[in-house]
Order: sequence, then structure tokens, then C-alpha cells
Amino acid sequence: MFRRILFPTDFSDYARRVMDCIADLPGVMEVVMVHIVGTNKPASLRSDMVSSARTRIESEATLLNNLGIPSVRTEVMVHESPAAGIDDAANRNNSDIIVMGARGKSIIKGLRLGSVTQKVLHESKKNLLIMRGPIIETLSGEKFQKYCPLIFSRVLVPVDLTTESWIAVEQLAKIPDVQEIIAAFVISRGESEQEIERLKQQAGDELEKKCSQLPTRGAEIRWRILEGDLVTRINDYAQETDVSLVCTVPTEKGFFAEMLHGSFSCELARQATKPVLVIRRP
Repeated sequence: MFRRILFPTDFSDYARRVMDCIADLPGVMEVVMVHIVGTNKPASLRSDMVSSARTRIESEATLLNNLGIPSVRTEVMVHESPAAGIDDAANRNNSDIIVMGARGKSIIKGLRLGSVTQKVLHESKKNLLIMRGPIIETLSGEKFQKYCPLIFSRVLVPVDLTTESWIAVEQLAKIPDVQEIIAAFVISRGESEQEIERLKQQAGDELEKKCSQLPTRGAEIRWRILEGDLVTRINDYAQETDVSLVCTVPTEKGFFAEMLHGSFSCELARQATKPVLVIRRP
């Protein structure tokens, strides 16, 4: 599903740990590593920064090659916008997905603050995997080595009753490495207890029907009905059940339409303590 990866790096220790995980993502055949030098840097320093970055990125590409990636290419770009530069590199290289860290310095720090990730989520048409800081930073040694191959093992997907919200479930069901998919429907409001019960019954019938009909490559598909604020409840449930990944599809229909297009995914990624995968509609 994600054979060609675009990986932006700032050469921080955190970015290096994200890079180590990339080799264990299912089906990876090519990685393009990109480093962006901002135009806000003094012109007198840019040439030296670009030269230094090229040396470092080639060294890290060799390490990624040694981890088993068949093809690793590198780019060093000068660009006024990190998000636009990332998207441009992903498009030029026909990447299937962009994989980014969520903490660190330089462009990775922008993700922690929400600036870069918001722009990539709103402007890029590429799939996006955001690796969360607490996961990468707190694990080490054997635990870290075991975690990386399991990122796609148990995935939580927020859904509603629209066709668009099930795209993520359908795509994940095609990946052999996925062992379990949890489709979660969140009831965030109701006029009365009777109304909430009616919504639960309707949603339960629809979810059971949909999950039973989806073909998979070995994954078990389960469903859950939750109550509360959409983003908060999804992230809390992800923690409660210790899923390996939260996956969503930006859409303008269903409960996602209650906020601006894409803002649900941005808020989910901002609050999440688990890795977040944003799948774009075909």
C-alpha cells in the first residue's frame, strides 16, 4: 500500500528514531529522504548549510539502505515553506505517503506546534503518517525494535454511516500486516436518552453489517460505539485499548463535516499520543 515513502528529516535524534521505524513499515520499496533549508536563513550561510546537509543525508541514507530498504534517494532543498517543500518533493517523486515525526527541532518542531502538520494536512493530497513523540521517545532497546514492526497491527478508525468515512477501513483491510481493525462510531450529542438509544441501535446495526461484509487479508474487524466529544473520545479510547495506530480520512460529509474540512484530522493528530495515519480519498 505504501511502497514509496517521502521522509523529511532535520537530522535530530528523534528524526533518526522515526527513520529506524520506516524500515519496518509493510511493503516499503523506496524512501526519498529530504532536508529543507529555509529561505529565512542568511543567504551567506545557505550554501554551507546545503553542502553540510548533503553530506549528512547521504550518510543517513546509507544507514537506511543497511536496514533493508531496496532504494533510498536523497534531496536537499531550499524553500520558503517547509510544508510546501515537503509536498512538492512528495509529488515530484510520486511518493505514496509522507512519514514525519511530531517532535524535535527545525521543521519537525513545527509539527509539535501544529503549523507544518496543519498545512500538510490541508494542502497535500498525499497520505500522511505522523509518528508521535511519547511513543518514539520513551521506548528503547528491544521494546523499540519490537514496536516498529507492529505499528499497523491494531488500528483504530473513527467512522460514521457515510461511505467516505469507511475508505480507511477498506484500505487497511488490504494490508497483510494488519491484524485487527476497530471501527469506532462516536455519539457526541442527543436530544434525550431515548434519542441516544435510537442512535446506538441504528449505528450498531449499520456497523455490524458493514464490518461483516468487508473482505480482509487476515485482519479481524470489530466495531465499538462511544459517547462524548469526537476527538477526545477517540484519543482516550486509543489509550484505553492500547492500539498501535489511529487512522482517519478527511471528508466533508458525516460527523467530520461539523468542523472545517480537514480540521478533525488536524485536531486528532495534535492531541493524539499514538501515531496517526491520514489516508486521502482516491
